[in-house]
Amino acid sequence: MKYLNFCLLFLLAIPVAKAQETDSGNPWRVYLNGNFQLGIPQQDFKENLDRIGIGGGGLLLFQLGTMPLYAGAEFSGMSYDRESIDYTVNVGGFLRDYELRTSNSIFMMHGMLRIQPNINGPVRPYLDGMVGTKNLFTRTRLIEDDNDGDPDNNDEESRIETGDWAFSYGGALGIQFDISRSQGILLDLRCAFLPGANASYLVRKPGDNVNYDEPIDAFEEKSSPTTLLMPQIGLTFLLSNFSDSGSSDF
Repeated sequence: MKYLNFCLLFLLAIPVAKAQETDSGNPWRVYLNGNFQLGIPQQDFKENLDRIGIGGGGLLLFQLGTMPLYAGAEFSGMSYDRESIDYTVNVGGFLRDYELRTSNSIFMMHGMLRIQPNINGPVRPYLDGMVGTKNLFTRTRLIEDDNDGDPDNNDEESRIETGDWAFSYGGALGIQFDISRSQGILLDLRCAFLPGANASYLVRKPGDNVNYDEPIDAFEEKSSPTTLLMPQIGLTFLLSNFSDSGSSDF
């Protein structure tokens, strides 16, 4: 998997380098996006996991010369379930409150190619092709509750309980709307469909799960393909070297 990640990053570096080599007299565009997203399991994945993941992500795309073609990468993450136990420990004669929290999450990274026609108007559709990986993992954290309201002051220990990588691919349809044409700010609505190879992951056991000593005991391991439907809403910032007179073309 490390070799796959290296190859993916190498392939992404090629269009970036080409974009940087473009003559300064030619127009170029860079899209920087941040978004809120849902992960809805599909097909066999849905049979095992009946919960919707909630998270966010971002992407960076470079235009390839003057073509209506962009290349770059997207990174995102979401959490789909968690369980916790609160308890009190006597430490040196002082009572301290702790929370032991187990969270199930998915981290994704994909290389992207985007086709987006150059439309002179406030609405611009696009089509994305994606290939990359999904990492389904479970982490347990021990958090001290010191009641000061600042989580940065809490002592915290963390460990990865289990994790598995899966090859991921798919596509997305999206549409952008002008919010501020002069500043290059766009509202971005997008929906991705991402099939994936088999992976092992933890899901909540059936029943109430009231009898367990640690929060991870509330989960059991399942395995299936990792197909996700991912609706997204976000903001895209357009960076370009278009002159003011030519900015209407974007």
